[in-house]
Amino acid sequence: MQMVSTEASPAPTLSFAYMLCGTLGMLAAGLLLAWQPEALLTRWHPAALAAVHLFALGGLMPVMLGALLQFMPVACGLALPGKVWLESLILGGLMAGAGLLAAGFLSGSAGAMAAAGALLLTSLSVAGLRLARALWRQPRANALQAALRRSTLALGMTMGFGAALLGILIAGWNLPLVILVDWHALWGIAGWVGGLIGSVATVVVPMFHVSKPYPGHWNLALRTLPWLLLTGSAAALSGFGSTATVASLMLAALVALFGGLTAQRVWASQRGERDAFFWGWLGVALLSVALGGLGATAALASDPRWGTAFGLLALAGLGGSTLNVMLYRIVPFLIWLHWQRANKARARLPLLHQIVPERWQRTQLAADLLAILLLLGACFAPALTRPAALLFAASKLVLLVSLARAMQGYREKLAHLKTLPAASPRAAPEPDCPAPKVAIA
Repeated sequence: MQMVSTEASPAPTLSFAYMLCGTLGMLAAGLLLAWQPEALLTRWHPAALAAVHLFALGGLMPVMLGALLQFMPVACGLALPGKVWLESLILGGLMAGAGLLAAGFLSGSAGAMAAAGALLLTSLSVAGLRLARALWRQPRANALQAALRRSTLALGMTMGFGAALLGILIAGWNLPLVILVDWHALWGIAGWVGGLIGSVATVVVPMFHVSKPYPGHWNLALRTLPWLLLTGSAAALSGFGSTATVASLMLAALVALFGGLTAQRVWASQRGERDAFFWGWLGVALLSVALGGLGATAALASDPRWGTAFGLLALAGLGGSTLNVMLYRIVPFLIWLHWQRANKARARLPLLHQIVPERWQRTQLAADLLAILLLLGACFAPALTRPAALLFAASKLVLLVSLARAMQGYREKLAHLKTLPAASPRAAPEPDCPAPKVAIA
């Protein structure tokens, strides 16, 4: 059994910067789709390519990296150096690179794409090498650390395919464009984003929902993820299309399995609260099951709209919605935890659901899930694209505002707590909740 303790959690300021920037990137992607609703007519539309990379690199990636700054020390006991100049390099390169790449797709400018590639490859290399250094520092890894190692390798493969695609677009390299695009996307969505979510969920779902751990066969199934991706991409590049299709179908089955296992644990939660966090995670689980079915359909169907729908659900559903739900638990928890550490005066602190009001969470999560369903429909009924994109952007704006308000309140109250005199040892303290330690398989 592995003990997870929040005592190693670092100050959250740097993580909050990543999370706010990532939320802003997701908002920008929604506004881009609303501006050019014809983007969903084909995945090759310049606005579709721009929105995808703006969402993935300027939205998902910053939130994931910011969360790892907290998750790695807590769950793995492995600290990631959090220097301001280093985070500025990573975060600044990501946001500027994502914006430039989107502009390059929209304008067709090779110069913008080249500049974006330099920024993105530099910032992602620094982030990836830092993560790899922490994960490989110990010769032996437990199941969670091994899963994170595989996700880090998948990030490297995603970057390699992306660099090759930039070579095609900028320098005219003679490489198979469509195959590289397909497997660049799968290495990023399934290997990096999906692998990270699948491994992190083994900790956060049992911990926050007070449910039984994921079964041992899930860890075994998760180990096959990089091998399926490697087999599929190698087969596709070598001309063995049927083998690549089988690998794609097995990836679809894997994400459906994740959804089913997660739904079981969320539904059996011993928390007893049917709050936004509960319904959000249940929604993520069901979207994952649907994503498995959609992935199988896209692998077998000739209609390209199924592929567009699959990519949209993978990014906005599995990726975006999972991070959306987690932000409404991670941010208040980090705020409360670090208030508690500074609370020498034993002053009464707000509860978690008061830091970000529950009604905000419910409204935002409902809008987010509805927008995703409408965007899926827009892949087949283009008239839905603009209202769906506007609703999606509005949901991310609510998320951005609610998180920014909570973080501002964190700074103000933390400064106030530090001015209060320490409570007398004889004084009766306010009841405090201890920092939790959670046992996971």
